Amino acid sequence: MSQIDAHARSRTRTRSPSRFAWSQLRGNFGSGAGLPPWWVEVIIIGTGYLLYQVVQIFVTGSAVSAISRANWIWDVQSFLHLNPEVAINHWVAGNDFLVYSTGYFYGILHFVLTPLVLIWVRFWHRNQYAMLRNVLVGTSLVALIMYWVIPLAPPRLSMANIVDTLRVENILSAADPTGPASMANQYAAMPSLHVAWAVWVALALYVCLRPRPWRWVAWLYPAATTFVVVGTGNHFIADAAAGALLVWLSWFVASRVHATLRGDPQSFSK
Repeated sequence: MSQIDAHARSRTRTRSPSRFAWSQLRGNFGSGAGLPPWWVEVIIIGTGYLLYQVVQIFVTGSAVSAISRANWIWDVQSFLHLNPEVAINHWVAGNDFLVYSTGYFYGILHFVLTPLVLIWVRFWHRNQYAMLRNVLVGTSLVALIMYWVIPLAPPRLSMANIVDTLRVENILSAADPTGPASMANQYAAMPSLHVAWAVWVALALYVCLRPRPWRWVAWLYPAATTFVVVGTGNHFIADAAAGALLVWLSWFVASRVHATLRGDPQSFSK
């Protein structure tokens, strides 16, 4: 009997590392339990942001091809009668309050609210964190690849009748940028990462605050962001739609991956 017990214990010890590794993988990327230390996540996110800056600075693309794609986007939208960019931009440009409010909204909120919501989910809604983090990372990574492969000029650089409101009023030194901002890729318009991150923020609030009925209010944020990016001349409607679609696709893929890690192929739809 003792030899059998010893053999069983030996087999248990042999299999335990693989079981631990699988359990850890499911925790870090599936169920949300057993997340890695916060400083590991900070390093990963910091590396991702550094990669974003590298792409923004060193991947500029061809101005001719970027403007050509922008003209094509405008032609398609005009054909479909989905071309409010000029009207919205001129409305914003003709109102001082809208010029400054949209300018500071565009330049600040995007970089402040997204990490704050990510931190909030990490510490107060841990069971939802792994899924939402992976959606944000996946969305941002695909967007960076698209900036690299498909440079697209924003309306303010491709349409003569669009006013660059941030530059005209020199909001946040837009007319005279310094440091990394002076080297930013001007042809990273498709998809709109501002809209994509805003949709992610609304999604995170919607998921974490359920079943509270007023959680629908969160979707006003991406709606306002879409108005801002169009009104400031930084994006076409198509860019905003692509950003929202990218978040949905990332959520769909991440849901299936997480469901597989949990061993419940149907759980992504629950």
